[in-house]
Amino acid sequence: MKLIPGLSLGLIVLSPIVFSQAAFADGWPTSVVGNWSVNANNSTGILSITNQAPTGNCRAISGSSGGSSIIRGFYCPYSGRINFIIQSSNHLQVYSANISQNASTVRMGGLFTDYDHPGEYSFSASK
Repeated sequence: MKLIPGLSLGLIVLSPIVFSQAAFADGWPTSVVGNWSVNANNSTGILSITNQAPTGNCRAISGSSGGSSIIRGFYCPYSGRINFIIQSSNHLQVYSANISQNASTVRMGGLFTDYDHPGEYSFSASK
């Protein structure tokens, strides 16, 4: 019977150590700059993120898509969340996704809203 309180105390003491180690093994990349192969609602293309702010919990990003569309948004390297807008002279899409990394492959997956064709659509990307 005396083992149970000792065991409970040991788990209480160890739990912050175990959980703090898990928080460091998040797997999110520090940067999303680069060319991404995208499949957005079965349309493929290249998303080019060319700039990312160097500091902050969420960092401004910018780039282009399809050569003429402008990308503006932010990436949060501590949570893996990314949000951006792709805008051309007559087109607007809003993207919200999660980033993950498996070995050297970085992946993005989420939803986008297309204001020319109302609705939410899935997309994925990798680099």
